[in-house]
Amino acid sequence: MADRHGLIPGALEGVDAPDEIRARISELCEELDAAAGANLRGLILYGGLARGRYRPGKSDINLIVVLDDTSTDSLSAIAPALRASWREVRVEPFIIKVSEAERLAETFPTKLLDIQTHHIVLMGEDPFSEIKVSRKLIRLRIEQSLTNLALRLRRRYISIFDNPRSLAMALEEQAVPLKVELAALLQLAGKDEPSESTSAAVLEMAAAAFDLDREALLLMAALRRDAPTPEDLPALYNRALATIARAANIVSRME
Repeated sequence: MADRHGLIPGALEGVDAPDEIRARISELCEELDAAAGANLRGLILYGGLARGRYRPGKSDINLIVVLDDTSTDSLSAIAPALRASWREVRVEPFIIKVSEAERLAETFPTKLLDIQTHHIVLMGEDPFSEIKVSRKLIRLRIEQSLTNLALRLRRRYISIFDNPRSLAMALEEQAVPLKVELAALLQLAGKDEPSESTSAAVLEMAAAAFDLDREALLLMAALRRDAPTPEDLPALYNRALATIARAANIVSRME
């Protein structure tokens, strides 16, 4: 187990981000270590930055903060550093107690699976390394998340059906959540995963593996890269809804 105090040597060397971002993360680790003291058990990067998919000015920096105690007194101690880092470089903290880590395998199985697959321990412990995620819980969570995604998109459409910009933004915002669930579905089905973990690569692989609408999925991914907006957005929105529903149906029939 790594010593809790101080950034693990070389932890940020493989992070594909500008030097100033790595420096700010290193500084934040020192600030949190000083502010939390013995209450801090670990700091772990996950999400796009851990996958090598950081986009300056657009990507969040997802940081797991592992604490023994999460009372408001303890949160107040680290709040100034985390708030400042959000304003400066969009650090999005995911704050958990050590005792909660194993339960995440039941309450957020696909999120935990994603974290286990792509994460970088910056300081202290890795509470996820020995946790086993139940196949049944992963399947149920994927189905629930895909269904919920479709329900949200249907409700959103009622409010924005005549606003092309809002339609494009709604599809763009759901590309990453959809990618996370389809990546978990690929693993659950024992399918090959792409060598790259970009939204486009995962969505394209899932389209091939499960006979989903490849073009619609890739257009959703392209919207995240500021690609030209498709002319018929309601039609693309409809195809996205149908694709998500088909994926949910596929996972519902899996053992």
